[in-house]
Amino acid sequence: MVYERLGRSAGAQAELEKIHAAAGDAAAYQYATILAQWGDHQKALGWLETAVRMRDPGLMALKTDPLLDPLHREPHFQAILRQLEFAN
Repeated sequence: MVYERLGRSAGAQAELEKIHAAAGDAAAYQYATILAQWGDHQKALGWLETAVRMRDPGLMALKTDPLLDPLHREPHFQAILRQLEFAN
């Protein structure tokens, strides 16, 4: 996330690819947080869908994780919350 904030997008993408190569889809929730912070809402939501399918334990923080704040107004994000039956 820091590389992206510093304007080093190529470096940020390279680091994300390294993490994905090492962890595979097991870090789906973490990828969603990174992509949400980068402003790539559609990819972030896709990774959240993967996290749901994989029953990623990170989903316990879905409603309160500040790294996902950029997604809170997205209808798809709200649908995921409903799917997981998070209380309002």
